[in-house]
Amino acid sequence: MNVGCQGRRRQGVHRPAVFGSVAKPGALVAALLALLAGTFVLVGILLPATVEVTGTVEISAPPEAVFPLLDNLATWTEWTPWGEVESRLEGPSAGAGARRVWDDPALGSGSLTLVESRPPPADPGRDNPGVDYLVEVEDGAIRFEGTIAVQPHPRGSLVSWTERADLGWNPLLGWTALNLEESQGRQLRESLTRLKARVEGGAP
Repeated sequence: MNVGCQGRRRQGVHRPAVFGSVAKPGALVAALLALLAGTFVLVGILLPATVEVTGTVEISAPPEAVFPLLDNLATWTEWTPWGEVESRLEGPSAGAGARRVWDDPALGSGSLTLVESRPPPADPGRDNPGVDYLVEVEDGAIRFEGTIAVQPHPRGSLVSWTERADLGWNPLLGWTALNLEESQGRQLRESLTRLKARVEGGAP
């Protein structure tokens, strides 16, 4: 009886040691993954939450011929990526207060609103002719503010487009900001190239 009891006690002593040797590597891996996840989140928070990009293009036409395409959201589908997004106009299509809204499974819900419209020619003491707009995604969780200005140029017009993005405090979006400057800059340049072709070539 004593031998059997001792055998059982010895088995009881050895089992925790075996399980402990298996658990230690598992606990180490879990701790390492937790550390990596924490570092990822921390760095994401510390990364810049704002991005600013600018693009310019020369167009062989006066500002009066360029401005209507900037001021009318119905025509934005002809030269900006908005032609690829299923959206709808709300209210007037042109001028301050013009608004385009969407609810896309991939892009989420949002709106694009013209907040100021400055037709040419420029008034003394005022900013360059152009438009200011605001893009809000998911009830303002992400905001893009933009200005598209058009001014006289020896060859016609110089169009300057500046867009500023505020991605908030989401650590995942902090990492997104690293590539956003390049992708948004490329998108602006491509749009301005299409705008130039649209103005100089006439109707699409």
